[in-house]
Amino acid sequence: MKYLAILGRQPELSLVELESVFGTAAVEPFGQAALLDTPAEINRLGGVQKLGRILYHGPVRDLNEAPLNFDKLPLSAGKTPFGLSYYGVRATNRFVTAAGLTLKKRLKGKGSLRLVTPQSGTALTAAQVKFNSLLRNGFELLVVQYHQKMVIALTEQLQDIDWYTARDYERPIRSAKVGMLPPKLAQIMVNTTSAPLVYDPFVGTGVVLQEALLLGRQAQGSDITAEMVAATEKNLQWLDGQKSIAPWSVTLADARQVSLPKSPVAIVSEGYLGPNLSKLPSGMELKRLQQDTLDLYQQSLKHWRSQLSRDAEITITIPVWRAQDGWKTTGIVDRLSDLGYTLKRFECADSSRLIYRRPQQIVGRQLLLLRKV
Repeated sequence: MKYLAILGRQPELSLVELESVFGTAAVEPFGQAALLDTPAEINRLGGVQKLGRILYHGPVRDLNEAPLNFDKLPLSAGKTPFGLSYYGVRATNRFVTAAGLTLKKRLKGKGSLRLVTPQSGTALTAAQVKFNSLLRNGFELLVVQYHQKMVIALTEQLQDIDWYTARDYERPIRSAKVGMLPPKLAQIMVNTTSAPLVYDPFVGTGVVLQEALLLGRQAQGSDITAEMVAATEKNLQWLDGQKSIAPWSVTLADARQVSLPKSPVAIVSEGYLGPNLSKLPSGMELKRLQQDTLDLYQQSLKHWRSQLSRDAEITITIPVWRAQDGWKTTGIVDRLSDLGYTLKRFECADSSRLIYRRPQQIVGRQLLLLRKV
């Protein structure tokens, strides 16, 4: 393996994306990271924060005792800013600072250096790396420990956090009413499918279509409300002014009755998540929510199946609810075979337990990655 990918907040989602894009043999999970045997373009991957070239892969040892070729570090004639980021270690901010100062002393004869330390914890954020121009004028070393193994890598690519922020918050229309699907999650979802055309039958404000278009895919969608169709149209017109994208279309239709395109298509969608909840649902309320959403998705999946070709892929988020004893699902996974689908299987994660959630969130998202049988 030649490259190291630092993964997002929920590594299992990132790993599913990487395995979908590069194949099982090309990806090796490594704690909060993954090892890759092929180069990647980071901004085509929603679940990767940093990408680096591996300099050392072996038993755990002190950074300053590892057999690194310091001549390959990008040192400039002036003062070179550099930073260290540690992952998977039981260490403190002080430990990282001490390791950086020791490295600075070792490199003293090669020029003047300025150490950039994490604001908190043991790793530099993408914002810190960018603000201090570490990739342009200096370097960052990534140190990842997993069990008794260790990888040291030189950061080569950084996720474009400004562009992700722009296409999340600067779009003309956002709506909490239909959920706030993060662009990174939408990008992960699109990347788990391979058909040239992506169709979203719960289009909302168009985040999935936006990310499909940015990945060079064709995109079409529909929604049951004219308000959301208009919102998507406005948002994609905005996107067209930011980047060159393929033609797209959005129509008014119920997901349970929609006519899908005839060409090979993958369905990728943020499904209806139900009402926003400010407190844990009662037993009766939870049962009603589960039944209502189960009915919606059973009817939709059954209708789509009649139009999809064999092995067609569906990636969709459906709601899960936090309860006193854990997350509660709709139960649709147990009914997939009767509906004519199977969960796609992955070496790196359990595809039946992919849940995207934030701390203290009551309504989360279960990610279903399906294939028609």
